Amino acid sequence: MEMAGRPMAFCRAAVRVLVQVGRDGGWTKMSIPEHQGITPAHGGFPDGAYPAFPGNELEEVLGASIGVAGAGARIVETLARSHVWIPLPNGGGPDSRSLDLPTVEIEGQAYVPVFSSEQQFLQIVGGHMSFTVAPAVEFARGLPPQLGIVVNPDGPVGVPLPPSAVEELCKAGRSALDGPARGGRVRLFEPDWQEEPVDFLASAGIEFAREPGVRTARRALASVEGDQPALFVGVQLDAPGPEGQALAVEALGRALGA
Repeated sequence: MEMAGRPMAFCRAAVRVLVQVGRDGGWTKMSIPEHQGITPAHGGFPDGAYPAFPGNELEEVLGASIGVAGAGARIVETLARSHVWIPLPNGGGPDSRSLDLPTVEIEGQAYVPVFSSEQQFLQIVGGHMSFTVAPAVEFARGLPPQLGIVVNPDGPVGVPLPPSAVEELCKAGRSALDGPARGGRVRLFEPDWQEEPVDFLASAGIEFAREPGVRTARRALASVEGDQPALFVGVQLDAPGPEGQALAVEALGRALGA
Protein backbone atom coordinates (compact mmCIF):
# COMPACT_ATOMS: atom_id res chain seq x y z
CA MET A 1 0.00 0.00 0.00
CA GLU A 2 1.73 3.13 -1.18
CA MET A 3 1.37 6.55 0.35
CA ALA A 4 2.85 8.68 -2.37
CA GLY A 5 3.21 12.38 -1.81
CA ARG A 6 2.50 12.23 1.91
CA PRO A 7 3.96 15.19 3.82
CA MET A 8 4.76 13.21 6.99
CA ALA A 9 7.46 14.03 9.50
CA PHE A 10 6.13 11.96 12.36
CA CYS A 11 9.23 10.22 13.69
CA ARG A 12 10.57 11.85 16.84
CA ALA A 13 9.24 15.22 15.71
CA ALA A 14 6.54 17.54 16.91
CA VAL A 15 3.21 16.11 15.92
CA ARG A 16 1.19 18.04 13.37
CA VAL A 17 -1.47 20.46 14.45
CA LEU A 18 -4.64 18.52 15.08
CA VAL A 19 -7.74 19.16 13.05
CA GLN A 20 -10.35 21.37 14.62
CA VAL A 21 -13.55 19.60 15.57
CA GLY A 22 -16.47 21.31 17.29
CA ARG A 23 -15.85 24.35 19.44
CA ASP A 24 -12.82 23.19 21.41
CA GLY A 25 -10.51 24.24 18.59
CA GLY A 26 -7.04 23.05 17.71
CA TRP A 27 -7.27 19.40 18.68
CA THR A 28 -9.30 16.41 17.62
CA LYS A 29 -11.25 15.42 20.71
CA MET A 30 -12.61 11.92 21.03
CA SER A 31 -13.73 9.51 23.67
CA ILE A 32 -12.49 5.94 23.23
CA PRO A 33 -15.14 3.62 24.67
CA GLU A 34 -12.51 1.09 25.72
CA HIS A 35 -9.92 3.50 27.11
CA GLN A 36 -11.49 3.56 30.56
CA GLY A 37 -9.26 1.57 32.86
CA ILE A 38 -6.36 1.46 30.39
CA THR A 39 -3.60 3.69 31.68
CA PRO A 40 -1.54 5.46 29.03
CA ALA A 41 2.05 4.34 29.32
CA HIS A 42 5.59 4.67 28.08
CA GLY A 43 6.95 1.34 26.89
CA GLY A 44 10.44 0.15 26.20
CA PHE A 45 12.69 -2.69 25.14
CA PRO A 46 16.24 -3.19 26.47
CA ASP A 47 18.97 -1.73 24.27
CA GLY A 48 16.43 -0.99 21.52
CA ALA A 49 16.05 -4.71 20.79
CA TYR A 50 12.69 -4.45 19.05
CA PRO A 51 11.03 -7.75 18.08
CA ALA A 52 11.09 -8.46 14.37
CA PHE A 53 8.28 -7.37 12.06
CA PRO A 54 5.73 -8.95 11.70
CA GLY A 55 4.90 -9.62 15.33
CA ASN A 56 1.16 -10.35 15.20
CA GLU A 57 -1.66 -11.24 12.84
CA LEU A 58 -2.31 -7.66 11.77
CA GLU A 59 1.34 -7.13 10.87
CA GLU A 60 1.40 -10.39 8.93
CA VAL A 61 -1.58 -9.19 6.88
CA LEU A 62 0.01 -5.77 6.36
CA GLY A 63 3.21 -7.38 5.11
CA ALA A 64 1.30 -9.70 2.78
CA SER A 65 -0.66 -6.76 1.34
CA ILE A 66 2.34 -5.14 -0.34
CA GLY A 67 1.70 -4.93 -4.07
CA VAL A 68 -1.59 -6.84 -3.79
CA ALA A 69 -4.54 -5.13 -5.43
CA GLY A 70 -7.74 -5.29 -3.43
CA ALA A 71 -6.03 -6.13 -0.14
CA GLY A 72 -7.93 -3.40 1.68
CA ALA A 73 -10.89 -5.62 2.58
CA ARG A 74 -8.63 -8.16 4.29
CA ILE A 75 -6.82 -5.42 6.19
CA VAL A 76 -10.13 -4.00 7.46
CA GLU A 77 -11.29 -7.52 8.41
CA THR A 78 -8.11 -8.13 10.40
CA LEU A 79 -8.22 -4.71 12.04
CA ALA A 80 -11.73 -5.53 13.22
CA ARG A 81 -10.30 -8.16 15.59
CA SER A 82 -7.09 -6.31 16.46
CA HIS A 83 -5.98 -3.69 18.95
CA VAL A 84 -4.10 -0.56 17.95
CA TRP A 85 -1.58 1.62 19.80
CA ILE A 86 -2.62 5.27 19.77
CA PRO A 87 -0.20 8.16 20.43
CA LEU A 88 -1.26 10.74 23.02
CA PRO A 89 0.85 13.90 22.57
CA ASN A 90 -0.80 15.57 25.57
CA GLY A 91 -1.03 12.45 27.69
CA GLY A 92 -4.27 11.47 29.40
CA GLY A 93 -5.56 8.86 31.76
CA PRO A 94 -8.42 6.52 32.56
CA ASP A 95 -10.33 9.44 34.10
CA SER A 96 -9.95 11.68 31.03
CA ARG A 97 -13.27 12.55 29.40
CA SER A 98 -11.58 12.93 26.02
CA LEU A 99 -8.19 12.32 24.43
CA ASP A 100 -6.18 14.61 22.15
CA LEU A 101 -5.16 12.82 18.97
CA PRO A 102 -2.55 13.79 16.36
CA THR A 103 -3.27 13.84 12.65
CA VAL A 104 -1.07 13.56 9.57
CA GLU A 105 -2.03 14.71 6.10
CA ILE A 106 -1.91 12.44 3.04
CA GLU A 107 -2.83 14.05 -0.28
CA GLY A 108 -5.03 16.62 1.45
CA GLN A 109 -6.87 14.13 3.67
CA ALA A 110 -6.43 14.10 7.46
CA TYR A 111 -5.58 10.76 9.05
CA VAL A 112 -5.11 9.74 12.68
CA PRO A 113 -1.92 7.66 13.06
CA VAL A 114 -2.11 4.37 14.95
CA PHE A 115 0.33 1.51 15.31
CA SER A 116 -0.03 -2.24 15.01
CA SER A 117 2.00 -3.09 18.13
CA GLU A 118 3.95 -1.51 20.96
CA GLN A 119 7.13 -2.46 19.10
CA GLN A 120 6.09 -0.46 16.04
CA PHE A 121 5.01 2.49 18.17
CA LEU A 122 8.35 2.65 19.97
CA GLN A 123 10.42 2.03 16.85
CA ILE A 124 8.65 4.75 14.85
CA VAL A 125 7.66 7.33 17.47
CA GLY A 126 10.11 6.58 20.28
CA GLY A 127 9.63 6.23 24.01
CA HIS A 128 9.08 9.92 24.77
CA MET A 129 5.34 9.96 23.99
CA SER A 130 2.48 8.41 25.92
CA PHE A 131 0.11 6.01 24.24
CA THR A 132 -3.03 4.05 24.92
CA VAL A 133 -4.33 0.79 23.49
CA ALA A 134 -7.86 0.17 22.23
CA PRO A 135 -9.75 -2.26 19.99
CA ALA A 136 -9.51 -0.85 16.46
CA VAL A 137 -13.29 -1.07 15.96
CA GLU A 138 -14.10 0.90 19.12
CA PHE A 139 -11.44 3.46 18.26
CA ALA A 140 -12.86 3.92 14.75
CA ARG A 141 -16.40 4.33 16.09
CA GLY A 142 -15.26 7.23 18.24
CA LEU A 143 -13.67 9.22 15.40
CA PRO A 144 -15.35 12.07 13.53
CA PRO A 145 -16.52 10.80 10.11
CA GLN A 146 -14.20 13.09 8.12
CA LEU A 147 -11.04 11.44 9.46
CA GLY A 148 -9.15 8.46 8.10
CA ILE A 149 -6.76 6.14 9.95
CA VAL A 150 -3.19 5.43 8.90
CA VAL A 151 -1.52 2.33 10.35
CA ASN A 152 2.24 2.52 11.02
CA PRO A 153 3.08 5.78 9.22
CA ASP A 154 6.79 5.74 8.33
CA GLY A 155 6.94 2.08 9.38
CA PRO A 156 7.90 -1.04 7.39
CA VAL A 157 4.40 -1.12 5.91
CA GLY A 158 2.24 1.99 6.25
CA VAL A 159 -1.39 1.61 5.24
CA PRO A 160 -3.85 4.52 5.01
CA LEU A 161 -7.56 3.81 5.48
CA PRO A 162 -9.65 6.65 4.03
CA PRO A 163 -12.89 7.66 5.78
CA SER A 164 -14.90 5.22 3.63
CA ALA A 165 -12.75 2.31 4.85
CA VAL A 166 -13.04 3.52 8.45
CA GLU A 167 -16.81 3.48 8.01
CA GLU A 168 -16.58 -0.18 6.94
CA LEU A 169 -14.45 -0.92 10.00
CA CYS A 170 -17.15 0.61 12.20
CA LYS A 171 -19.66 -1.96 10.87
CA ALA A 172 -17.58 -4.93 12.03
CA GLY A 173 -19.45 -7.49 14.08
CA ARG A 174 -22.78 -7.06 12.35
CA SER A 175 -24.46 -10.09 10.79
CA ALA A 176 -27.56 -10.83 8.72
CA LEU A 177 -29.44 -11.39 11.98
CA ASP A 178 -28.96 -7.72 12.83
CA GLY A 179 -31.20 -6.75 9.92
CA PRO A 180 -30.60 -4.34 7.05
CA ALA A 181 -30.27 -1.21 9.17
CA ARG A 182 -26.73 0.03 9.75
CA GLY A 183 -25.50 2.30 12.46
CA GLY A 184 -23.92 5.66 11.84
CA ARG A 185 -21.46 7.74 13.83
CA VAL A 186 -23.31 10.61 15.44
CA ARG A 187 -21.94 13.88 16.80
CA LEU A 188 -24.13 15.86 19.15
CA PHE A 189 -24.19 19.65 19.42
CA GLU A 190 -25.85 22.14 21.71
CA PRO A 191 -28.21 24.20 19.51
CA ASP A 192 -27.45 27.91 19.24
CA TRP A 193 -30.00 29.74 21.37
CA GLN A 194 -30.34 32.37 18.64
CA GLU A 195 -31.36 29.75 16.06
CA GLU A 196 -33.34 27.34 18.21
CA PRO A 197 -36.98 26.85 17.04
CA VAL A 198 -38.45 27.91 20.38
CA ASP A 199 -42.02 28.22 19.06
CA PHE A 200 -41.99 24.66 17.71
CA LEU A 201 -40.45 23.28 20.90
CA ALA A 202 -43.05 25.07 23.02
CA SER A 203 -45.85 23.66 20.84
CA ALA A 204 -44.30 20.19 21.03
CA GLY A 205 -44.18 20.44 24.82
CA ILE A 206 -47.88 21.31 24.93
CA GLU A 207 -48.79 18.43 22.61
CA PHE A 208 -46.69 15.92 24.55
CA ALA A 209 -48.28 17.07 27.81
CA ARG A 210 -51.66 16.05 26.40
CA GLU A 211 -50.44 12.51 25.75
CA PRO A 212 -50.57 10.42 28.95
CA GLY A 213 -48.05 7.90 27.58
CA VAL A 214 -45.25 10.45 27.08
CA ARG A 215 -42.89 10.49 30.05
CA THR A 216 -40.15 12.88 28.91
CA ALA A 217 -38.91 14.56 25.73
CA ARG A 218 -35.64 16.19 24.77
CA ARG A 219 -34.05 17.75 21.74
CA ALA A 220 -30.53 17.62 20.28
CA LEU A 221 -28.68 18.91 17.27
CA ALA A 222 -26.93 15.94 15.67
CA SER A 223 -24.78 15.19 12.64
CA VAL A 224 -24.86 11.62 11.29
CA GLU A 225 -21.76 10.49 9.36
CA GLY A 226 -20.67 14.08 8.76
CA ASP A 227 -23.97 15.32 7.30
CA GLN A 228 -25.29 18.78 8.10
CA PRO A 229 -26.52 18.93 11.72
CA ALA A 230 -30.27 18.45 12.08
CA LEU A 231 -32.69 18.76 14.98
CA PHE A 232 -33.71 15.48 16.61
CA VAL A 233 -36.46 15.04 19.18
CA GLY A 234 -36.22 12.07 21.53
CA VAL A 235 -39.30 10.87 23.38
CA GLN A 236 -39.46 8.49 26.35
CA LEU A 237 -42.72 6.51 26.47
CA ASP A 238 -44.39 4.62 29.29
CA ALA A 239 -45.16 1.78 26.88
CA PRO A 240 -42.70 1.72 23.96
CA GLY A 241 -44.11 0.15 20.84
CA PRO A 242 -45.69 0.98 17.48
CA GLU A 243 -48.81 2.51 19.01
CA GLY A 244 -46.93 4.77 21.40
CA GLN A 245 -44.49 5.80 18.67
CA ALA A 246 -47.38 6.70 16.37
CA LEU A 247 -48.94 8.91 19.07
CA ALA A 248 -45.62 10.71 19.61
CA VAL A 249 -45.17 11.29 15.87
CA GLU A 250 -48.73 12.61 15.59
CA ALA A 251 -48.07 15.00 18.48
CA LEU A 252 -44.96 16.30 16.70
CA GLY A 253 -46.97 16.69 13.51
CA ARG A 254 -49.52 18.84 15.31
CA ALA A 255 -46.72 20.94 16.79
CA LEU A 256 -45.21 21.49 13.33
CA GLY A 257 -48.58 22.61 12.01
CA ALA A 258 -49.22 24.99 14.87
